[in-house]
Amino acid sequence: MVDNKHWLDRWQEDRIGFHEASVNRHLQNWFPRLVPAPGSGVFLPFCGKAVDIHWIAQQGFEVVGIELSSIAIEAFFAENSLDFERVETARFVQYKSANITLLQGDFFDLEQDDLSHCQLVYDRAALIALERHDRPRYYDHMLSILPATCDMLLISLEYDQAEMQGPPFSVPTEEIIQRYQGAFSIHALETSNVIDERPRWRKVGLSALQESVFNLTR
Repeated sequence: MVDNKHWLDRWQEDRIGFHEASVNRHLQNWFPRLVPAPGSGVFLPFCGKAVDIHWIAQQGFEVVGIELSSIAIEAFFAENSLDFERVETARFVQYKSANITLLQGDFFDLEQDDLSHCQLVYDRAALIALERHDRPRYYDHMLSILPATCDMLLISLEYDQAEMQGPPFSVPTEEIIQRYQGAFSIHALETSNVIDERPRWRKVGLSALQESVFNLTR
């Protein structure tokens, strides 16, 4: 079962193959075309220690991330040579440095006020980290906490789960449309087979891996 303990254990044991060592190419390609008003907030669910956090902040935006592991958050600040203030609140431990705020805690404890200034969600690794039976709760909670004007840049993966069980998990495009179409207009920006870029997954038996990038607009 992939639960909170699973992810905390992976950070503890440094089993973080999901971490990207460089800025995500889709973020670099599409973010400049989708950016909200300068200085507004960008929300990263399940943010880990993503280098994307610092890159977005350097573009002049306020970044809010949610992450279970203190190891991940403290590694982010150390690896980017950023000082931070650490404050314990009722629901989270808050780490803040200039225009970056990372909340250590459970995504499902977030409330509307936590994201009130956010105009964009960047979901690269959250949705695909959840098993199918856990995703309805994720969709519902995400929609309940986002401001009415908040758009989304979403990256998903799709593959034959008979060949590999995940994580990351396969998320059908049809599911994304079904769950989000009531709140967003959904635009497919690009789709490609990236299995040749992920040789370790081919080694475990995966024959194809479709990566899709979506822009969801209110």
